[in-house]
Amino acid sequence: MEKISTIVLPRKLLEKIVFHAQKALPNESVSIIGGKIEGETAHSKVVFTPENEDRSQVTFSVDPITLLDIYKKIEQQGLKLIAIYHTHPAAPKPSGTDLFYMEVNPYVWLISSTSEPERPQGYLLLKDGTLKKITVKITN
Repeated sequence: MEKISTIVLPRKLLEKIVFHAQKALPNESVSIIGGKIEGETAHSKVVFTPENEDRSQVTFSVDPITLLDIYKKIEQQGLKLIAIYHTHPAAPKPSGTDLFYMEVNPYVWLISSTSEPERPQGYLLLKDGTLKKITVKITN
């Protein structure tokens, strides 16, 4: 994943994520994205929108059984987990908690403000601990 510099997100999938985020307000939302990696680009193909088990405005978690089911569905489609999307009540930058979980979940993290869920910012935590900004390309 470290070589990824861009994530492509079709507008149709983004709309599904935004709808889910708006339904979750005022709490954070979470979505899991499966896709394919070609060179330095991750291509989003499928989105899953589990509930935020924390029901919190500042944290999120996914039920472990639900998460396992999502992982299986992604694999069954011949895809890989490529990104985790969630919202923040503030600026779309990784929090200290995010950085901790990014270490054990080495995928692209897409973060949006709850006020602008349609404008995700992409990040990847590298093995050396540096944060890499990922370009998010929305396609039609």
